[in-house]
Amino acid sequence: MTESQIKLFAEDISCEHCAMAIRRELQDAEGVRVVDVDVSAKTVTLEYDDEVALARAMELLRDIGYPAERSVE
Repeated sequence: MTESQIKLFAEDISCEHCAMAIRRELQDAEGVRVVDVDVSAKTVTLEYDDEVALARAMELLRDIGYPAERSVE
């Protein structure tokens, strides 16, 4: 299985507590691994197995108060 990586922008990330909450909530999400949460850039970098896993992670982020969108760099 090939893992992909994506950077998501989440406007509501404002502090290290936010980053800890994101890591904690996504740590058990199937098919997803948090690579980095950058508070100053308001981004979450994920490795994911497939689009279903990514959609699940984005839904979970929205549910915990950090709606995210694909970052354009």
